[in-house]
Amino acid sequence: MHHETTNASFHPRSAFRLRPLAFALAALPLFFPAVAQAQAGITNLGALGGTNSGATSVSLDGAVVVGASTIMAGDQADRAFLWTQDSGMINLGTLGGTHSEAHGVSADGAVVVGGSDTTNDEAWRAFRWTRDSGMVDLGTLGGANAYAHAISPDGTVVVGWADKSDVQHRAFRWTQDGGMEDLGTLGGLWSVSEGVSADGAVVVGGSLTAGNEAWRAFRWTQNTGMVNLGGITGRTHSQANGVSADGAVVVGGAFDAGRVIEEGELDYELGVRENVHAFRWTQDIGMVDLGTLGGAEANAHGVSGDGAVVVGWALTAGGSQRAFRWTQDASMQSVEDWLRDAGVAVPVDITRVANATNVDGSVVVGVLASGQAFIARVADSGSGGNGGNGGNGGGLITLQDLQQSLADTSVGSGMALSAAVTVLNGAHSRPLSRRVDEGQRAFWLAGDWGRDGHGARSGDLGLAEVGFGKNFGAAQVNVSLGQTWAKQDQAHNGRTKTAGTYVLAQALIPVSGNLWGAVGAYVHRGEADMRRGYLNAGAQDYSRGTPNVNTWGLRARLEWDQAWHVANADVLPYVDLSHAKARLAAYTETSGGFPARFDSRKEKATELRLGVNAAKLLGNGLNLIGMLEAAHRFEKNGPRSSGQVIGLSDFGLDGRRNDRNWLRLGVGVEGKLAGGRASLMLNATTKGEKSNAWLAANWQHAF
Repeated sequence: MHHETTNASFHPRSAFRLRPLAFALAALPLFFPAVAQAQAGITNLGALGGTNSGATSVSLDGAVVVGASTIMAGDQADRAFLWTQDSGMINLGTLGGTHSEAHGVSADGAVVVGGSDTTNDEAWRAFRWTRDSGMVDLGTLGGANAYAHAISPDGTVVVGWADKSDVQHRAFRWTQDGGMEDLGTLGGLWSVSEGVSADGAVVVGGSLTAGNEAWRAFRWTQNTGMVNLGGITGRTHSQANGVSADGAVVVGGAFDAGRVIEEGELDYELGVRENVHAFRWTQDIGMVDLGTLGGAEANAHGVSGDGAVVVGWALTAGGSQRAFRWTQDASMQSVEDWLRDAGVAVPVDITRVANATNVDGSVVVGVLASGQAFIARVADSGSGGNGGNGGNGGGLITLQDLQQSLADTSVGSGMALSAAVTVLNGAHSRPLSRRVDEGQRAFWLAGDWGRDGHGARSGDLGLAEVGFGKNFGAAQVNVSLGQTWAKQDQAHNGRTKTAGTYVLAQALIPVSGNLWGAVGAYVHRGEADMRRGYLNAGAQDYSRGTPNVNTWGLRARLEWDQAWHVANADVLPYVDLSHAKARLAAYTETSGGFPARFDSRKEKATELRLGVNAAKLLGNGLNLIGMLEAAHRFEKNGPRSSGQVIGLSDFGLDGRRNDRNWLRLGVGVEGKLAGGRASLMLNATTKGEKSNAWLAANWQHAF
């Protein structure tokens, strides 16, 4: 027999605990496992700093998820959060205390309700949060504590519980105009509101009956007052946890319990509920047992807006707890089996509880056995192309994986910029070495290859070019034609490849004496092959796209030839300013359970370099060459990435913070080879958006 024991106060941190009564759970945590308390990767979402999290409610379109997350190592404090693809996890703060939880969200995701500690953790209060107002205390019914469980779709009606006295806890309905209204009880000391209809007119929850003999689900309207919905045969108690948009369908759990509440007692003990079964109630049929997944117990936590889909948790025949989804046609099935029936590969069962669903039941949110918050859905498989249309995917993904995989795609335009910078400041980092005598021509072959692994990046980059130039006296004009390629590895076996062709035109101009100027322009046309990896229901999955990526760049440089002669080495100081801009075209991914449409993305890099080139004769026509350079990038941040996870939600991700200052060191050799001159230089940078180490090779013939 499965028992769920909890601190049966209306909230785990409130000051009151249940004592024996016919039942002991007048308190809500018995019926909706509040926040998950297991390992979860919240830190990678970029908003909260702890390790535990759980989702408790979802907006109408599935785009906004709310819940609670720990915020620091050791998990000693948790905070209400609001999550979207646009913002990631937002810490909603507290009412001055240590802890807070979000438990309900309006249809548009703009209003969040829940509970929070007050200053010095003296009391637990219901709150209503908006971006404009922040977290607002809704007050009480005369006692110390309160908690908000649900909110109407338009955000105007809030329901929950509040203290009326030390021993009386009442369901409430709050509005902006009317404030907090006591909904009464079914005759006993306690009641609590758990759900509200779309228009705010119907409230559901649970209440003690006369003499505190039983805890029963109720449905409240202004006309009928609080109505006892009864129970399931063989089970004395019941609790309503959710209601459909029109108020006609109520869901929750019916159960037995072995505790009673003794009137007047202030010291409440732990409550225990036993043999709980999920139910669905309608006016015509009454309370219907939804069964289980083969085990002894189940509990319904939420219902779709149309009332057709019920979600919650249930025990399997083996005793494991799984999230379930119920419909009239399919009856109760695990979320995993729901996905399997839709063709999603789910290798193992991984869910723990489903807490909420959207208007038609197509999106389900909850908590995995691992403790990570998840989003699950079933829809059409995605298909589309560069800038085209894609279908809806299907499957189950954690918020962490979805957020990280979408953020990883931002590397596409950055890789194109890195290639441009490597051309301008790699293969062409020593422009005066291309000079030939007046009237002569030059032909060269050049190539660069290196590792691109600064920070979180992990990949490689290369280029190869052929060039031709002629010295006209007033200036030497050089033209290069080349090919670039690059690859970056990403989370969950994702990766991005870019390749393209470029043309570079550059003029070397004598300015005065040994001072030379170099001006150039660069145009690149290419394509990115993007494979976004993530875990779909625990299995490896990919969504793919092949957008065009185009880049152009300008560069101006002053270099003083043989400015100094130090230790038998010629030293050439220079100042270099470059500007490059890359555009990754809009595209729609194909395949995978969670394909996305990405808007076009533009990224630019304006960089100033101060440095010196040096060459020292080693003998036998061989020179030791080197360079030392300090670089600064003017852009503080990369651009935002935006788009839509097909069939789920829009997103907009802030650009990553750029490394803006770094050093570069190069050392190599130069000498005669095959009728021309060849050089080989090893380069390294301390950080930045450029490759961390690369090898540059050149061969040039003058004629």
